[in-house]
Amino acid sequence: MNNERERQIREEAEATKDAPLPAGSGIRPNRARSMVYSVRLTQEEVAAVQETADRLNLPASTLVRSWIVERARAESDSYEARLRAMIHEEVRAAVREALAA
Repeated sequence: MNNERERQIREEAEATKDAPLPAGSGIRPNRARSMVYSVRLTQEEVAAVQETADRLNLPASTLVRSWIVERARAESDSYEARLRAMIHEEVRAAVREALAA
């Protein structure tokens, strides 16, 4: 950014610092998500995440959040599928036992 553009931005910011925000500009998406997780990553892991985020034109935090949500849903779906299979097998065994009696 050149010095002239920086000066213009500073002047505009100073001139409008007390002006009300335009409608809708103060609203941030996903603000209802109030839990924050802190994770430790190596420099290589951070670089890999950032490289992927840059390639997808996403903020790194959005990318990581989407990965976590996708995995949680997959685990939940997997658990539900296993539970349905167990219930189905229990019902079949109970029916077989009832028919044999």
